[in-house]
Amino acid sequence: MKQIAIVGVGFMGGCLAAAIKHFELCDRLLGVESDKDNAKYVLEQGLVDEIVTEIPPDTDLVLISLPSQHISTWVCRLAKNPAVVVDIGSVKGGILEQIKDSLGGLPTNYVPCHPIAGAEKTGPQTAFPTLFKHRSIAVIKHETLATEAFELVEEFWSKLGASLVLVSAEDHDRVLAKTSHLPHLLAYAYMSLLDKSEFNLAGGGLEDFTRISESNPDMWWEIFQLNREELLGALRIFSMVIDKFDRALSEVNRDSVIDLMVSSSEKRKNL
Repeated sequence: MKQIAIVGVGFMGGCLAAAIKHFELCDRLLGVESDKDNAKYVLEQGLVDEIVTEIPPDTDLVLISLPSQHISTWVCRLAKNPAVVVDIGSVKGGILEQIKDSLGGLPTNYVPCHPIAGAEKTGPQTAFPTLFKHRSIAVIKHETLATEAFELVEEFWSKLGASLVLVSAEDHDRVLAKTSHLPHLLAYAYMSLLDKSEFNLAGGGLEDFTRISESNPDMWWEIFQLNREELLGALRIFSMVIDKFDRALSEVNRDSVIDLMVSSSEKRKNL
């Protein structure tokens, strides 16, 4: 490709930029970044070639790496741009509905994606080029999507070492509520139980379990809201599981507790 643009060069956008540069996927890489410090950093480090405010019409691919609440605005803004447009938001149904409400349908040049990859980090200073290697990319192949747009995006992710998983927006949001959104909510909730005075008795298990509670709360609030119904459903199912443990422990029912733990352990081994 001759030219790629990334809208939002924070951590995820920075990883995209680093990967694109590492694998030499385009002649020129543009960045749209409102944070002056981030913009300065990515320019000085050569992660992008230029910071712009508008996407030129000769751009081949635009990657929107913004908080979920800003994605639909940019997709609508680029609906008539010749470039193929990709977002990497972790919620799909709510975003697609916002776009449909504004445009009456989904643009033919728009490929909704979600890399199943990330970290609790923020800013391009911690970005690295291999985040997407051996990772799955959820792709919503909607009815109005142009074949050539899909093929370009498929080739792009393949060159980053990732593989595509085609899924509906509904299934994506239902599964991600369980595998991503609920774990973040639980990590935040669990940390609220602890006092700083107790940290000196915290081991590796606590660190592993609560690492993601360092993620940006504003960003996750927006994700929780966009996928609220699916998240609430997952939370209620989780509450039922907690109730099972509660009853088994209260009744000193060793077999029930062991069965629950063995079942969970076997699932974890297959992750």
